[in-house]
Amino acid sequence: MIASTNAVAATTATLLVAVAGLTIQPSSTSTLVADPDAGAGCAVPNPAPHSGSSASSAGVRLRPGGPARPVLLHLAARITATACDAAPGRFHVVHHHRWTYNASGGVKEAQAVRWYAADDSGAELATRSPSRQVAHDWWRPGDLWIRNLTNAYTTSAWLISDAQFNGWGDDTPALLDGLAALALWYSPDRQQRGLALRVLADASGLTAHPALDRAGRVGVALVATSRQGRTRHLLILDPSTGQILAYETATLAPSGWRSQVYVLLLTRTHASRRWWEPAASANAAPAHRQVHPRQARVWLIHQNPPCLTDRTDLE
Repeated sequence: MIASTNAVAATTATLLVAVAGLTIQPSSTSTLVADPDAGAGCAVPNPAPHSGSSASSAGVRLRPGGPARPVLLHLAARITATACDAAPGRFHVVHHHRWTYNASGGVKEAQAVRWYAADDSGAELATRSPSRQVAHDWWRPGDLWIRNLTNAYTTSAWLISDAQFNGWGDDTPALLDGLAALALWYSPDRQQRGLALRVLADASGLTAHPALDRAGRVGVALVATSRQGRTRHLLILDPSTGQILAYETATLAPSGWRSQVYVLLLTRTHASRRWWEPAASANAAPAHRQVHPRQARVWLIHQNPPCLTDRTDLE
């Protein structure tokens, strides 16, 4: 038993040392994307316009790893706070960069800055290829209830439930998918990140590996597979703070893993205001942009909650 415990500790230490000293050179088919928020501190950023150049669909390259549980418990006990954990404001603010690849090799690229508050209000500024225009969205209190975020990090049971709700399943790959989906709207604090790490430590089938994300940041990649090993689900975590740095789903091709979706999590901070706020005495959004159903004798079922938007490419 002691020998087994020592072996696990040694494996954990080896992996974390590998992460600390990681210097992966990108392959000829991979692309490192500059982090537009580097040096921006906790200020709320703007989404960058589409540049016209997209990252390769090559999947994340992984170093050899081992069981994730001891690594995650080690990190949960030692993670540190970030400077932006203490940023003032009731809105969680998250900036992410997303690539979606199709079977023929085409790619859609998007960046978004999202605001979310505990009353299920929020906002978004987004750019989507090939357009260079910024799309504006704004949601009143209660409009974002379908995101199911309010109690997400209350307890491990709530977190598992919310992650599985957002990940459309009840297995480990769905847990990774769901935590990534939560991270697009919510910036958990140090205690909440520790809760997420302990939940992941109890998940079956996870392995941990040193990895590099597309912004060049070193992290711990958590990996699970589905569809008889043909689909890989991956989260990259910051080894100091436990923040999610990146997320990927990839499929196994003859040439290796090919990315289906890759999301780079950039700025996570808080703010007291969104890109637009109504006057203190006003209850309504600008009249020319309201999209709300009228009262009717029948139920209207909306694919998405009614919202304020100027988008023409809603997905």
